[in-house]
Amino acid sequence: MIRDSIVHPEDRAHPRESAERTRRRRRKAPIAAFWSFVFPGGGQLYNHQRRLAGVFAIPVVLLITALAVAVLVFGERLLPRLLDTRVIIGLLVANGVFLAWRLAAMLQAHRRRARLRPGRVGTQVTALLVLITLVMHAVPTIYGFELLETLSAISLGGEQTEGGIHERFPGLGGPSAQPLPEPSHQPEVDVGERVTILLVGIDSGFDRDHALTDTMLVVSVDPRGDTAMLSIPRDLVNAPLPNGEPYPFKLNSLVQTANADPEAYPFGGGAATLKATISELLGVPIHYFAAVDMIGFRDVIDAIGGIEVDVEPAVADPVHNLYLDPGPTFMDGELALTYVRSRFGEGNDDFVRAARQQQVVTAVRSKVTQTNLLTALPGLLDAVQNTIATDVPSHRIPDLAQAVQDADPSDVERVVIQPPALVTPAFGDDGAYILIPDLDAIRRLAQRLMGD
Repeated sequence: MIRDSIVHPEDRAHPRESAERTRRRRRKAPIAAFWSFVFPGGGQLYNHQRRLAGVFAIPVVLLITALAVAVLVFGERLLPRLLDTRVIIGLLVANGVFLAWRLAAMLQAHRRRARLRPGRVGTQVTALLVLITLVMHAVPTIYGFELLETLSAISLGGEQTEGGIHERFPGLGGPSAQPLPEPSHQPEVDVGERVTILLVGIDSGFDRDHALTDTMLVVSVDPRGDTAMLSIPRDLVNAPLPNGEPYPFKLNSLVQTANADPEAYPFGGGAATLKATISELLGVPIHYFAAVDMIGFRDVIDAIGGIEVDVEPAVADPVHNLYLDPGPTFMDGELALTYVRSRFGEGNDDFVRAARQQQVVTAVRSKVTQTNLLTALPGLLDAVQNTIATDVPSHRIPDLAQAVQDADPSDVERVVIQPPALVTPAFGDDGAYILIPDLDAIRRLAQRLMGD
């Protein structure tokens, strides 16, 4: 057992001097604990326990050195690795071990000088240091578990069942909804294979009592740098289903139709059917599917501190009460949401709106790479968890994040499928506005943009 102090012969000979020395040792006990709070081993060095100081300090020095080397070697490539569940768990374990090591160093340093007794001021100071230490280590632990929960919620597996998706995305649901199947082909992005993702916007807001996939945006990223975006119009009809038969209704209704009638659409559920159909339409593989709730997308933009968008041309939409002059415009989440919804007013339509949606997605990507994610993390994790659902396995997310980060924002080709070259406007038998696709022209375009 470690004693409060070493009693020297003169202490016995001079009781008053001995008592004064004891008081000095007690006053120095929280100082010793403080130095081990600053750095494990610091309090032991203060107590002249050099060998024990080395025992406490060397593991911490090695840990800090390893982290510094990782930052220097990987640099910006380190951030996507923090989306790897194995890395997160490893960091959580390391944080717990470091906490225990730090507390042991602090308490040993204090006890070398004086016993821990609740009534003493020195003990109370050290207890405050212990509390501060616990809080310091609790914050990254909370973030780590919340990040794990978010990755589980948005990725295939874990909480990511079709029922879970449908609870957050009613537009994807249906009484016979099937779980999202794992993609049959998953490119090795880390070795340079191109990856193509279908982003589907689910909007159950403005004047609507249901949700349709009005926003269908295909994003194709080459890890070597170039990115392509291609917007699919919601009014497109006769898109080829996976079995080759044309879907006679508007494409934005396919998810709900397939979920409601799985016998007629036996392709793995609504989301899988839409992904496969758009792949047939474009003639290129669609590797992954991501549903984005437009209301939640507003919260994501607010969480990263807003975005800047170059408005061109001016917007005058009396239905959405949106009036914007041309030029760079700062947008919070609410303004950005209205901007990507707007399709009324002079010079405004679905095709212009699709171009705006691409513009906002690009702006969000740029802002995320520039933002200090540590300060934005709490709100961002909450927003993302309730905003996005994908069929991406969790172990693929770090490589996808790396590819998106590496993509050159100045080398993004943005295209909207629109008349007259790619689709022909017409009216259906019921008088509804429709777009008839030129499949050959669309596939030639998609091959140029997204072909290997």
